[in-house]
Amino acid sequence: MVELEKDITEKVSELSNEFITLLRENGLLNQFLRNFITNIICSKVDLKVNFEEINKDFCKKNKIIDEKNLLKFLSLKGMTFEDHKKNLENSEKIKCIALQEFSKNAETEFINSKTFLDQYTYSLITVKESDLAYELYLQIDSEEAEFSALAKQYSSEGNTNKMGVIGPQGLGKVHPVLKEKLLIAKKGELLNPFKIDSWWVIVRLEEKVEAKLDDFVRQRITLSLFDKWVNILTINSSKELINNTSN
Repeated sequence: MVELEKDITEKVSELSNEFITLLRENGLLNQFLRNFITNIICSKVDLKVNFEEINKDFCKKNKIIDEKNLLKFLSLKGMTFEDHKKNLENSEKIKCIALQEFSKNAETEFINSKTFLDQYTYSLITVKESDLAYELYLQIDSEEAEFSALAKQYSSEGNTNKMGVIGPQGLGKVHPVLKEKLLIAKKGELLNPFKIDSWWVIVRLEEKVEAKLDDFVRQRITLSLFDKWVNILTINSSKELINNTSN
């Protein structure tokens, strides 16, 4: 990878100052560099790609029914069919590079990020008044009322569309207080009402699925590590070019 990074630095340095200034002034420098660097990396990979198969998946995902519609779709994005073919092939090469270069770090990264990979499903009610929160809690705890029915009737935070059920999802974007409660909760446990900011919260952990380092998760992690690597190369290259063109 050291030699590859040297090659990237060399090719980036060959870009003209006029071109770099134009990109910089239009706020496109980092976007261009990221794609430019990724293409350099992919050009070093000799991988036979089944283009027809991945193109079929691409068309299905984007609801493209035939080649004519595909060409129209690409034209609207300012791309040729050859550009499209190269992009799809590069996406497969990136997966290959990521596994080859970062698979050895996947287990450590998995352990460090497992909290965010575990999937939680929980029932949630949020109300403004503490008295109401405790009243609803007691109704659920005594089985006098169903959690889902009370969530639909009382919850104030947009959870009513799923009868108060959230997930399955990771805890990466969950409020820190709620996250802390869910991490130590047991399956089926109804927690005492607690306050988050100006809201009173009633929550019950329905299910927790522990993440496993299978092939799918390993690929996700290695792709994430590849992405971080390219981001670092992009930022470093951008800083160097800005310094060179600002003097």
